[in-house]
Amino acid sequence: MNFVSLKAYALEKKVPIITDEVFDFLKLFISQNQIKDVLEIGTAIGYSALAMASFGCHVTTFERDEFMIDEAKKHFDLFEEGERVTLIPFDALTYEKNLGMFDLIFIDAAKSQYETFFNKYKPYLKQGGYIVCDNLHFHHLDPSKVNRHTQALLKKLEKFKVFLKEHTEFETTFYDFGDGVSVSKRIML
Repeated sequence: MNFVSLKAYALEKKVPIITDEVFDFLKLFISQNQIKDVLEIGTAIGYSALAMASFGCHVTTFERDEFMIDEAKKHFDLFEEGERVTLIPFDALTYEKNLGMFDLIFIDAAKSQYETFFNKYKPYLKQGGYIVCDNLHFHHLDPSKVNRHTQALLKKLEKFKVFLKEHTEFETTFYDFGDGVSVSKRIML
């Protein structure tokens, strides 16, 4: 199996994965910033973890869904890059063990919990490290054309963007490629 077939599998099974633009961005970003250790929140089938591992870093990744855990393990075993991935089969919201320190934290999980994930895991980020969040546009949905649950989610994402803009420990840049990406660089502990 290769990345093209893993991507095709994700599309066939309707599993959301990073877009090609985010894949290319992460490849360049990891290389330019000499990223060695990544913490990923949200494994799904393992596509982005394997991608980042293929860019030369070690990835520790959280997944709470039993089916996705099994899928990710299967894919990690099929890829040589899987040797550079540590899967934590646990809910990142309630995990309490020490993880070590990371150059990059990649958040791509429950969108309504982004601020919680950010605050909970920022202590594991090295000085000068980065937190990257994916899917901040959430498919460019129009709040007036979705149900109340999705409206609440869109409001939480907007609140999270304000949180990032106003955070004094980080400088955040927003990008419109993919489904919207933020890059927050830690400037102080």
